[in-house]
Order: sequence, then structure tokens, then C-alpha cells
Amino acid sequence: MLDLLWRPRAQLDRESIALYLGAEQGQPQAALHAMESIDRAIRHIREFPDSGGRYAAEMLKNEYRTIHAGNYTVFYRYDEAAVTIWRILHQRQDIGILTLVDF
Repeated sequence: MLDLLWRPRAQLDRESIALYLGAEQGQPQAALHAMESIDRAIRHIREFPDSGGRYAAEMLKNEYRTIHAGNYTVFYRYDEAAVTIWRILHQRQDIGILTLVDF
């Protein structure tokens, strides 16, 4: 199984999802379900990193992979040692020009 690395924005995405569903929407079970779904998807790509779909755009210099986790899409990249989670976005969110830019 590959090691797991998180970009800061991906960590913020995950925390924001949990807070939004659990606290702002008052649905702690939905927050727990979303976190479990995301964690399950990440465990899967750590074992089978090629299983995710490909995401590339002209404005990006790198290709990313994606895997769906319930209503969310996990954007990641990997090498021989680790999977790096770049973003976790709701499937309704637009993928803007700065979404995958590394600051």
C-alpha cells in the first residue's frame, strides 16, 4: 500500500466538508457518512492508484487522477512511493482555473 500525503488545501477541504454537514447543516450522520466514503475511496487508491479516472486540462501542467466518494470527487497524484491528495470537491462545484494550482 502506498503512503498517503495531503496537500494543505485537501486537508482544509476535508475539514470543511465535515464542519459544513455536521455543524452548519446539523447532520452529524451525513458528515460521518461523507468522511467514511472519502476514507474508503482513499484506501482504494492507495492500493490501486491507477484505478482512478484521469483529469487533465490545458491550463494545468500536470495530469491528476480522480475517484468519486459519494457526492465528492477526490483529486490526487501518485508516484512509486505515495498517493498525494490535492483536493476534495463536491461534484456540483466548478473546477476553476485555480482549483489545482499549488500555491
